[in-house]
Amino acid sequence: MERATTGTERDRMIARHLSWVLSGGKSGAPADFCDTPLDGVNFHAHTLDGARFARASLRRAELRRARLRRADFAGADLSGALLHDADLNGADLRGADLSRAELIRADLTDADLRGARLEGTRLYKAVLRAARLDEGALEGVEDLDEAEIRGGGP
Repeated sequence: MERATTGTERDRMIARHLSWVLSGGKSGAPADFCDTPLDGVNFHAHTLDGARFARASLRRAELRRARLRRADFAGADLSGALLHDADLNGADLRGADLSRAELIRADLTDADLRGARLEGTRLYKAVLRAARLDEGALEGVEDLDEAEIRGGGP
């Protein structure tokens, strides 16, 4: 499977991924960033629905307004990442490190956050409708003001 290690390779993979999303899987290819170091990467407002980021390092990544529906972030390091207004509907965030990440107004509807680290995470006005969370998972969250939390469970 192809890995994106340079900015140019990343850009080509994202273009193929967008083609894959827009064609309903008929052309292009899904992006696979599994196990890839992407610290500080700028994916602001990118469409990466269904992309694979399992075990990737995305520390301090810029993901504001990104569309990440059903993306796989299982075991990924998103500590300090900026995910303001990100669409993470149905995303797999099991075991992800989201400590000190900012998910302000992020949509986490149907997301799987079991085993995720959320210490110091900002979830101001985030939507966690039917999100799957471990019991007590939100205890270390820094900002839950106006967050919409209902349904879901383990």
